[in-house]
Amino acid sequence: MEGASTGSRGFNHLREHSIGLPQVLFQSITHMAPAAAVAYSIFISVPDARQALPLSVGLALIACICAATAIGQLAKLFPSAGGMYTYAARTLGPWAGFLVAWLFILFEPLVAPFLYLEFGWAMSDVFENHVGFHYSGQWWIWVALMTVIVFLLTYRDIRISTTAGVILGAFEIGVFAALSLWMLLSNAGDLNAQPFNPSHAAGDWGGVFKGMVFAILAFIGFEAAAPLGEEAKHPRRTIPRAVVGSAIAIGLFYILCSYAWVFGAGFDNFVEQATGADPWRNLGEVFWSSGWILIFLAICNSIAANSNAAVNAATRVFYALARNGLAPRQLGNTHPEFKTPNVAIIWLSIFAFVVALFFGWRWGPLTGFSMIATMAVPLVIVVYMLVSVGSIVHYRTVRRAEFNPLLHLLLPVAGIVLFFFPLYYQFYKAPPDYPVRAANWVVLVWTIAGIALTVWLVRKRPEKLGDMERVYVEDETVPPEGRSAVEVG
Repeated sequence: MEGASTGSRGFNHLREHSIGLPQVLFQSITHMAPAAAVAYSIFISVPDARQALPLSVGLALIACICAATAIGQLAKLFPSAGGMYTYAARTLGPWAGFLVAWLFILFEPLVAPFLYLEFGWAMSDVFENHVGFHYSGQWWIWVALMTVIVFLLTYRDIRISTTAGVILGAFEIGVFAALSLWMLLSNAGDLNAQPFNPSHAAGDWGGVFKGMVFAILAFIGFEAAAPLGEEAKHPRRTIPRAVVGSAIAIGLFYILCSYAWVFGAGFDNFVEQATGADPWRNLGEVFWSSGWILIFLAICNSIAANSNAAVNAATRVFYALARNGLAPRQLGNTHPEFKTPNVAIIWLSIFAFVVALFFGWRWGPLTGFSMIATMAVPLVIVVYMLVSVGSIVHYRTVRRAEFNPLLHLLLPVAGIVLFFFPLYYQFYKAPPDYPVRAANWVVLVWTIAGIALTVWLVRKRPEKLGDMERVYVEDETVPPEGRSAVEVG
């Protein structure tokens, strides 16, 4: 451990060691948006996975647990607002940190706009069919409303937004779990293991792996606790527990909901019901009558909580990139009272609003949501794979005495292998139709550009990557007024 690093000089601190395990855990949980993910992300997997939907979700869970384990093993070593890019830089080298940061700055800022479009579509459908407000372009009003709500949640103290995440997350999980259990009890005599049989998917295993793509979309965010490494209490314990714990807990929740959905809709009628308009709201009407309102509120709540967590995660990484000299310096500013990266929050709020408006205007809110989500998923898969490789390399070479064959080899390798299949089907074997397929080209161009820029920096400007490996933490043994940033490792 060295003295104060010049890398942090001139930058305001975040509010260090201010949030505990529940807030950090729900940062990851709400970033996954359990209710909205079941209703809209896993929903997109149905045409491919069909009645084998729980199998697609289960495989996505196994892959994400493998990646979460690798991420957690690095999080306990390198607590940082840089999160994933710091882990890649410390294990594979500054080039990998830059490449992960490059991929991150496309996929993480896209989370909020596709959620805003989800909200716009859901609210428009309810207001047209249940309230009688028939303005066809009303989706943009709801996009604007959600932008304002999320901005107000994230701009102020991190303790406010993360506590809101705990409350909102608990509500949505409770409502969807209750309806799922209700459906299982109502169909207790018909339950069987057929939803885990790949023959029920479109094209057997091909449909299962294609279904994994949007099942993985539902998991994106289990790593969202990582950028809170400088604001969490005891980050070397809380961050790994939040990353792995959220993946396991919400993965089991997804399997429960998808399995209950297959039988709640009727096994033979599942695909028809599940590809209709807002199928979970429909299930709420069938099983709970006017209780569908609870389902709708849980979905809206889920979108707000996920957007809140996504903005928290994205802005902390932009703050870290600015501190490392790889983003505009202004993004490293923090609010003098709230200690939040206020400039980054303002910038990201404007970006998310504009992107949501453009895609909604050009392709409609539902197709726009699918396109943005399709851009995000392959990028985050590649990041998970890179960090998994980094975990293997680091524990095999640098920390050989701590090497555990299960944690540091078998699980990361299994995750990499499982993540390969949805990429293969997404880009080569069975790509989506246009206009959604256009998102694949955006991903390819962005990734190739990132690789080319990384190579150029390594060869021509290696000094620009010098700060990628730095990890700044606060000494918890010193009173807050006497603390200073220190570089670890």
